[in-house]
Amino acid sequence: MIKEPAKARVLRLLWRLSGRKPRLEQFFSSLLTHRRYLPECEAKEIIPRFEESEIRIKQCPLGAWSTPLVDLVVLLKGTLGFESKRILELGSYRGDTARLLAENTGPETVICAVDIDEQHGISYRGLPVASRIRRKTGRISPGLFGKDEKFDLIFVDANHDFASVMNDTDVAFGVLAEQGVILWHDYSPQGYFSGLCGVPEALNQVAQRCAIYAIRGTWLAIYSSVNGWQTKKLSGGKPAASGSVWAEEGLRG
Repeated sequence: MIKEPAKARVLRLLWRLSGRKPRLEQFFSSLLTHRRYLPECEAKEIIPRFEESEIRIKQCPLGAWSTPLVDLVVLLKGTLGFESKRILELGSYRGDTARLLAENTGPETVICAVDIDEQHGISYRGLPVASRIRRKTGRISPGLFGKDEKFDLIFVDANHDFASVMNDTDVAFGVLAEQGVILWHDYSPQGYFSGLCGVPEALNQVAQRCAIYAIRGTWLAIYSSVNGWQTKKLSGGKPAASGSVWAEEGLRG
């Protein structure tokens, strides 16, 4: 963990004096620019055929915990670009993301959706795509998976506190295929003072041992070991675009 800067300590004090209001925490957290630990890349730099692949979204995800559409677009295009056949979703909630993954992939693709809540997956239950979605219920741990169970693409989107992200990340790397991709959600300035979002700090620590990039314009971070698309081959973060808005090409999150 990085030592908390003076600015963060002052804002933490003001947040506590305010009565720990969630909206004020969101505003104060957005001011902590030091939390942008990871280098950034454009989605098209790390996802094959990103600009050419087509996806279908018939029904938008619902609810405050649902993945924003721009992040879903990148995730779905990543699944198609990497031609992932074995997909793992850690933290499934209603199952909107699992359903969209199934709807945008072929019959040979299987999605494994994991959540601690037994009710997870109501978004796809009873639909034809449900036959390609395997549900697992329980705390995320190596014991949930078989000895030889591996996945080509893993989406980490369960609890976002520091300890949970570290645990889920360790589990993800343990079941990742030799050539595989991990995408983390909520690499964002949310929930710093309450500890509800420790994703930036967790990934900053993990990035000490492997190359992880933030995808500009999204709340996603990515690690890839796929031949020709390894994150370790990226040359480092690029500065934010400057000049006319007509020349900007980055995703809008």
